[in-house]
Amino acid sequence: MENENITNNEILTEENKKEECCGHKNCKCCLNLILNIIAIAGIFVLFVLYFTGKSSSKLSTKKSNNSPLYIGFVNSDSVMKNYKLVKKVKIALEAKQKEAEDNFSIQQKTFETQVVEYQKKVKANSLSIEQAQNTEKNLSQKQESLLALKDELTQKLAEEEQSMNTMLQDSIINFLKRYNRKHNYDYILGFSKGSGILIANDSLELTKDVLDGLNKEYESEK
Repeated sequence: MENENITNNEILTEENKKEECCGHKNCKCCLNLILNIIAIAGIFVLFVLYFTGKSSSKLSTKKSNNSPLYIGFVNSDSVMKNYKLVKKVKIALEAKQKEAEDNFSIQQKTFETQVVEYQKKVKANSLSIEQAQNTEKNLSQKQESLLALKDELTQKLAEEEQSMNTMLQDSIINFLKRYNRKHNYDYILGFSKGSGILIANDSLELTKDVLDGLNKEYESEK
């Protein structure tokens, strides 16, 4: 019978395929964007600046003009873990994600309830063929709207995440520029697990100094 061609599993087939990666009990929407904030690989910062001073904690080699080259490094993982602005951004992004998931979950549950009600009417033979066809058409349109909403929410979250990551990188890079006006390194490198820098001399590490400066500025701007 034509009015029996929609089942709960069938009408949600396309939805389920897109939601296999989601493990939520109350929301099948796979909106779990990975928060890459604490693992920003792009934090490698290279500053090519002229040397104007000396320090025992700076690595000395020679530039093409035979003047000394000075290098320091920052543990990017540690900065991303302990910079207070990162924590604030992460909390804000998680809140937006939860809001989006809750919004989608409410509308999805409403749709699923309507599907179940339709199935009951079909089993009870309480719908005419015309009524069944109209109901199926309506449910199909609602399913398309639901999928469109999911894509919209996911896109908004992705844009929000990108905006926050850019803001964090700008914050750190701008601080390092100000920091280097005083310390005059030729290079400040980002060091993290899995990066191109496998080992580094601990005497060259600037992480604590940079992190303290970042958090001090963050607190003063609150």
